[in-house]
Amino acid sequence: MVVKTIGPLAYLIAKPFHLLTGFRIEVQDRSMEPLYSPGTKLWVSRIAYLFKEPARGDIVVLRKGVQQPLLLKRIVALPRESVSWTTRELRVNGVLLEEPYVSTVSVPGDEDGIEWRLGQNEYFVLGDNRLHSADSRQYGPVKRSMVVGKVV
Repeated sequence: MVVKTIGPLAYLIAKPFHLLTGFRIEVQDRSMEPLYSPGTKLWVSRIAYLFKEPARGDIVVLRKGVQQPLLLKRIVALPRESVSWTTRELRVNGVLLEEPYVSTVSVPGDEDGIEWRLGQNEYFVLGDNRLHSADSRQYGPVKRSMVVGKVV
């Protein structure tokens, strides 16, 4: 009898905490392949960045605007860093960034390259599947306030 009472009570106590600390998402597109394919379910921590800042390599969920869908991307450059991108390479502060997780390196249309100098609280994010990702190459750096949480 006690077990039946503790179960629902524990659920009532844990559920609000669970909702405040994170949420589940399901991957909808191919932008993070091969790591995450459509249909993959992920846990996103809302509290991962309470006491530390996002780091290079973190996979984060972003929201570009109130009515915008959530985006799943990898942080490749941090505030105040410089980023240069061509079809064959990504450089951060002039140093080639090794990206073993990228599904393709050559992306048509980026032959001339792009260059960004990130401001305070700005991050450069990319999808791992560069051929099928809308990311900072198109919409520029993202503000820290746009980061909803970290995939854990």
